Amino acid sequence: MKRPDLPVWLRFLLGALLAAAAVAVGRWPSPERVATPAGGRPLPELSLVVAARDVEYCGPATPCGPGRRTDTIFFVRAVGPRVWAVAVPRDVRVELDGYRGRINAVYGFLGAKGLARAVERAVGLRVDHHLIFTLDQVARLVDAVGGVDVVLPAPMDYDDNAANLHIHFPAGRVHLGGADAVKYMRFRGWVGSDLGRLDRIKEVLLKVAKKAASPEYWPRLPGIVRSLWGGLETDLPVDQALVFLPYLKGLALRTATLPVVEEGPYLVVRPEARARFLKAFFGLGLGRAVPAPRARVLILDGSGAGLGARYAEGLARLGLPRPRVAVGRPRQVSEVWAGEDLEAGGYYAEAVHLPLVAKFHLFARADVVIALGRDLVQ
Repeated sequence: MKRPDLPVWLRFLLGALLAAAAVAVGRWPSPERVATPAGGRPLPELSLVVAARDVEYCGPATPCGPGRRTDTIFFVRAVGPRVWAVAVPRDVRVELDGYRGRINAVYGFLGAKGLARAVERAVGLRVDHHLIFTLDQVARLVDAVGGVDVVLPAPMDYDDNAANLHIHFPAGRVHLGGADAVKYMRFRGWVGSDLGRLDRIKEVLLKVAKKAASPEYWPRLPGIVRSLWGGLETDLPVDQALVFLPYLKGLALRTATLPVVEEGPYLVVRPEARARFLKAFFGLGLGRAVPAPRARVLILDGSGAGLGARYAEGLARLGLPRPRVAVGRPRQVSEVWAGEDLEAGGYYAEAVHLPLVAKFHLFARADVVIALGRDLVQ
């Protein structure tokens, strides 16, 4: 089954967006209304399409500039500190204004506004704004936060002379600056890389959002965004901005991929499956009931400090079944993974105050995995 080809840079985008996005309060009803804070003022709201243009080549090793396709497409919904990001697979079939084909080609035929309408139809939720990036801007964004660290389970080695693309990263911990992040984004060398790439990119997104929220970068964010905003293709004026800045430190990020099925050369969105997904995904953390104890929970301790047993004890004190604990390979970032049981994943993410990442697959012996990393002891 075809999977979305999603780049590393989008991790930073969501964190930076919270620092400088312009929003219109209350113009779009959320799938499940978020409560108004105690002060009585409604939370700022935002919905938009975020997409990255690929590279077009005039000849061997001769890039012409940004291409007409957007192989990375996200629907993003923000309400105060809560952010939901839904990846839209590039091969989703679209019929819109005379165009019939894959959603990643809509931008070239109908422009950014046409892409926004196509995403509305695919996701089933209203889109207020669009934000289109190029790879050069991606590199600048990643460099603006000093790059990111990733841990590779195996070396990345890939050469494409026609595209002048050469990727050589060793296994283990690797620091990615802007140029290397773009290479990491474009890497296609591993078997099943479309499936694994989604999880890698979600991990980097969480790392960059957390880095952007640190005291070191906090004062710089408005200037960083203003310096880059003029090069973006967007209908979101930066001068309306900075509404989300106070919420960045309390960021609660949820990421998932729109459920699709394969139908010939395309991916198709089934309305029934989409409705179930939206109800579960956008309802996370909004006061749903405690999940049934039948949810199988595993704590994967990669902190290097033996935190797994302490987290298991803490959950037991909340009246929940004590999770099993296993020692995993070292991790830098802590997060909660959920497979099909998004409600249980969302509940445990709230309970341990960690971001939720919806994955295509989990360990066969668990419905929810609480992955603990070094960030909890640093």
